[in-house]
Amino acid sequence: MSPVVQNTEVVTKTLPPSVVARSSGEAVARRYGPPALKPTPHPEWMEGMLVSLRPEWEAACWPGLFKDTADGKHPSLLHWQRVLSNFFFIVESFPKYMGLSLAKTTYGQRPGDASARRWLLQNLGVEARHAEWYLDWMVAIGVNPEQVFNAKPLPEILALHEHLVEMCTRGTLAEGVAASNWAIEGVTGVWTEKCEKPFREYARDGVRIDGVSMMWLKAHARYDDAHPEEALEIVKAAVDPGSQECERVVAAARKSLKLYTAAIEACCAV
Repeated sequence: MSPVVQNTEVVTKTLPPSVVARSSGEAVARRYGPPALKPTPHPEWMEGMLVSLRPEWEAACWPGLFKDTADGKHPSLLHWQRVLSNFFFIVESFPKYMGLSLAKTTYGQRPGDASARRWLLQNLGVEARHAEWYLDWMVAIGVNPEQVFNAKPLPEILALHEHLVEMCTRGTLAEGVAASNWAIEGVTGVWTEKCEKPFREYARDGVRIDGVSMMWLKAHARYDDAHPEEALEIVKAAVDPGSQECERVVAAARKSLKLYTAAIEACCAV
């Protein structure tokens, strides 16, 4: 065996994972990065959580407005105007909730934390545009943004906001992510997927339907389906399966789902 081949074998066997060897024996650096969040089998406590929260999850996904729209029943445009007007407060605040969760992450000190940090940072970049897209949707259905900016949200909207801030500030990383990125983002991904096409029928009510006005709805219908599963990976990595934190995570998510449902229903109570 030639010396060149022998050297290549040594380099290939002894270099750390962040470095690879070319066939010529030249070492090539690979950029370091934490592993991406990918679905893994759920521990028993999380399987129990998903089962126990199924009623609250379904109720949050399908309050009357969303269900009737998805079923093609064309509910009152006024209800959509009220929902969009009041929920702008939550949409605009969502990057702030995630920023509070981001502040709890480390880099390599706890298993999965670096992956959670990267995931939150990447999604913050996406969320940065969502408030503007949401405003485009509001304008298209006849809502004046200036009035929304200066309006006081309904008490039910404030209750949801205060819970999310509380969980993302004083709760653990798992509690905050479960309450916001799993519960709220998760149900949003479900109803937007089913409502995107039926909502276009509001063109007959004078709603402007085009690429600009539908961007928020389309984006959430098409990319959010991976987010709940990825959020659960963060929760699993951050929680000791035998600890009382499991119960706190379930409680945080349950309250988010209930408050979300109550807020949607309050908007439509006219």
